Amino acid sequence: MQKGDPVMATRIPEEVIEGIRQKANILDIIGQYVQLRKQGRNYFGLCPFHEENTPSFSVAPDKQIFHCFSCGRGGNVFKFIMEIEDLSFPEAVAKVAGMVGETLPDEYIGTAAPADPELALLRKMHTQAAAFYHHILVNTQVGETALAYLHQRGMADDLIETFNIGFAPDTGDVLWQYLHEHYDDDQLRTSGLFNEQDDGHLRDRFYNRVMFPVRDQGGQIVAFSGRILTKTDNAPKYLNSPETKLFAKRQVLFNLDQAKAKIREDHRAVLFEGFMDVISAYSAGVTNGVASMGTSLTDQQIYDLRRLTDRLVICYDGDAPGIAAAKRALGMLSGDQGFNVSVVVLPDNMDPDEFVQKNGADAFRRQIADQRLTPTGFGLRELRSRSDLNGDAGRAEYTDAALEIIAADPSPAARDNYLRGLSKQLDVDLNALQASLIQVQAQMPKQRPHSRRQTASPPRGAAPYDDYGGGAPAMMPPPAAEPRITLVERTEQDLLALMLAHSEVVDLVQGWTNGAFQFIDVNYQTLYLLWQDYIASGHDKHDVAGFNDYVPDAENALLAAVEMRNLPTDYTEDQVRDYLRILSRHPLHTQLRELQRQLHQARDNGDAAQELTLAQQIIALQIRLKGTPETDA
Repeated sequence: MQKGDPVMATRIPEEVIEGIRQKANILDIIGQYVQLRKQGRNYFGLCPFHEENTPSFSVAPDKQIFHCFSCGRGGNVFKFIMEIEDLSFPEAVAKVAGMVGETLPDEYIGTAAPADPELALLRKMHTQAAAFYHHILVNTQVGETALAYLHQRGMADDLIETFNIGFAPDTGDVLWQYLHEHYDDDQLRTSGLFNEQDDGHLRDRFYNRVMFPVRDQGGQIVAFSGRILTKTDNAPKYLNSPETKLFAKRQVLFNLDQAKAKIREDHRAVLFEGFMDVISAYSAGVTNGVASMGTSLTDQQIYDLRRLTDRLVICYDGDAPGIAAAKRALGMLSGDQGFNVSVVVLPDNMDPDEFVQKNGADAFRRQIADQRLTPTGFGLRELRSRSDLNGDAGRAEYTDAALEIIAADPSPAARDNYLRGLSKQLDVDLNALQASLIQVQAQMPKQRPHSRRQTASPPRGAAPYDDYGGGAPAMMPPPAAEPRITLVERTEQDLLALMLAHSEVVDLVQGWTNGAFQFIDVNYQTLYLLWQDYIASGHDKHDVAGFNDYVPDAENALLAAVEMRNLPTDYTEDQVRDYLRILSRHPLHTQLRELQRQLHQARDNGDAAQELTLAQQIIALQIRLKGTPETDA
């Protein structure tokens, strides 16, 4: 056994699992990862397991299960956490327990076999490294200089604790010395925490740096960003972890795990450039801030935000590079992205951290609340900052460029407001500008209408976004239609759903078929038999969420699809008889299609006798099917 290898854990008692499941509301748990909107009895959102534009991810609070009609994933609350966090079942139970204020004893989880042993090992290394760096910062003499630096930057001890900030001394091997007691060098090489020397020895990747742990959306530490404490030649100011199996920077937003709750509460996220801006904003009371882990926003990061909210505020540095980065971000967010986007430009070229240090928390919160610009307002501001309006030529160029920006705004009311502002600014007749705008719009390429509005009038009580126009939340599109399936499969799903909801339907079906009933599809038959075993073993016949844990992974998604069938709460015996009739006719349809295939072949071969025999058999089958056979839908 290698260092760090797990040993067997004690099986979690069923009553413990059931107690945690009963306390967990699946809407509350999944709502921390997905923005859900009620549609009928269920709630819909964008699937967290694949990218999509139309919501196909559904949650049924009455059944405490989820299902994606597109990718097929489904199950109960434990299955969701297993999938989203890549955890084993015991780890998922422990995670859910913590989310509902319970604690699962270590005997059940501390040594449980993880879903992915390599990922679990990397997570454990990073958790231990973060705790080690934090201890050095706050409890040792070696960390005093770094701690004084953070205090000088305005970081109180509680903020340092919240973000688990640490310090890596300049010895270059202190982390290796610590982790080498628990892991061998082959394991440590995969972590991204060390650099291999020419002689094969490992050295700490981070030294003489204040350490900021980077967590994934589930709160697991996956990487570090280190800020140099004492500047040395050729050393970058910031050094990030390399990409590993655990960490891909394009997929991670700094502080998303801690910001999720506030994002849901405010229905808005604030996007910053760097993690120091996020931390400073957090200290100022803006706790819904996140930051990308690279110089540019990625599609994956946009999708992760879009799953949580439809309103996004960009607050990058106020200098030229920051303005350029904001323009790039707006370019990625433009079009049919489902966002209502606004931009805050801080004065005097300051970044958020500098603004908070100079002007205080109240002033920063007012900037975020009161000084938001729409994309059009931001574009006009940026254009004005680089334009010379002193000469006629400069004013003409500015007017033409401003009209192009205004023309791209999808809201007629907003365009009118911006035109009035431009007229006042340039002292130009409004009618003339309106005529010019019509000409600009006529020359613009035709675009398909966006499915979600980007700008509109501000909601009642909201602060204006800028001097020209306003904005309101984008609207989530209606959920995707369920995928088309055959009549037989739909019938099997509906019948099985009735059996799960009404146990007496099983008795009806077996009585009418003399105990010989079987589903045509082996997967539905497997679920049917598992359900019978589940009830026979003494479980509650109404506990479908618990049945999810009883069902093997291979059938879990299918069970969720069955449970998500939108059926009436009651049923009739005639309805059940119709289902049985459709299923009983399926073999006849199969036989009919085969006879029709043979008939075409006999006709092509010129075999008249065989053609006549087959035709008679087809007619006899059609009579048994009462004339016109059922067709798939």
